[in-house]
Amino acid sequence: MEAVRAFDLKVADGLQWDRIFFGLKALLTGTGSRKTALEKSDFGSMNSVPQIWLPKREARALRQSLANITPQSAKPQAQSPLFAVLPSEVRNLIFEYAICQRIDPDPHESPPETQNARCRPHHERHPVIHTALLRTCRLVYTETRTLPLRSATHHVYGDQSLSYNSDDWDHFLFHMSSQSGKNLHHLHSTSRRLPDFTKHLQLHLQWRKITWTILASNWDFEDEWETPKFSYAEKISPKLNGILFPNTCREVNLELEVLRKNPTHRRALRAISDKSREIQLTRRDGSKIELDEEYCMEYTWEGQIWQPGDWEHGHGAYVGATYHTIRLCWRAREPEREYMHHDHWDCLRSEKIKRIPSGYDSEKEEDA
Repeated sequence: MEAVRAFDLKVADGLQWDRIFFGLKALLTGTGSRKTALEKSDFGSMNSVPQIWLPKREARALRQSLANITPQSAKPQAQSPLFAVLPSEVRNLIFEYAICQRIDPDPHESPPETQNARCRPHHERHPVIHTALLRTCRLVYTETRTLPLRSATHHVYGDQSLSYNSDDWDHFLFHMSSQSGKNLHHLHSTSRRLPDFTKHLQLHLQWRKITWTILASNWDFEDEWETPKFSYAEKISPKLNGILFPNTCREVNLELEVLRKNPTHRRALRAISDKSREIQLTRRDGSKIELDEEYCMEYTWEGQIWQPGDWEHGHGAYVGATYHTIRLCWRAREPEREYMHHDHWDCLRSEKIKRIPSGYDSEKEEDA
């Protein structure tokens, strides 16, 4: 509440803000179940919010009351320098700094991940979103209510052993209201096998950016040094070619990954990526998203992989490994800032990524 006192805001505006804030996740998720729980969401922690259950009818009423809040129904806050002195451009910068999704700087609250799928470059720490500012008054709420979703990367992990968001389980995105779905930013799906590319592309989910990362253990190897079958990978191009993407979509990334130690696997991976380069992605309105070579890249990074143990040494442990990744990027021909403006995390960029120069010839590599 320091920000409220500093800017002399008149809070509450006649609304039961505690009650409405406890129903805020009902607005964000639009759950279709009988009851709605307000708790930590998958796109960041909501600070110090108790878990409260709301009947479906009451949750719908709260969403409607929040949707009806407009600048005309709010007090002008003329006594506050935040609105009376600062121009809207400066005020928006303050709101972005306070609310947009960021990496949690507290190592105790967000210890580094050690599991393979979640310790990728720039994914070692959990993201957080601070929503307390939305509770101050109606005028602040009208100017900030879309920021949590417009800045958030929603991560979905397809392996039950790594996440509670298994492909076989329900997900809050399926129950999100259409009103909230209009403000979605980035979907990042990480899978050990060929994902269902359409699973999170329902009509009400209007993503601006989509990323699929298919991990090294997805590939169908019978033996570590055998020529890979890539039985899943051969289906990637036709499946992507048949998808209709949201009209709001501005960028689509496909990351294919193998362990670097086998050049045979890397050459097979490049053959698959070359085939995928030939397609153009299609939006629902018929417009195309073309491959952008400037944003495509091939890189390596240092991570971990599970090494099974034996009778003598126990169950196994995570050991160091070098990964080789190819990223293909289809992008609208417009400035990146137009759709990345609120993304203060930008989880696909990291100093740990070592980019491989273009023209790199794996045929000349020696077995590592």
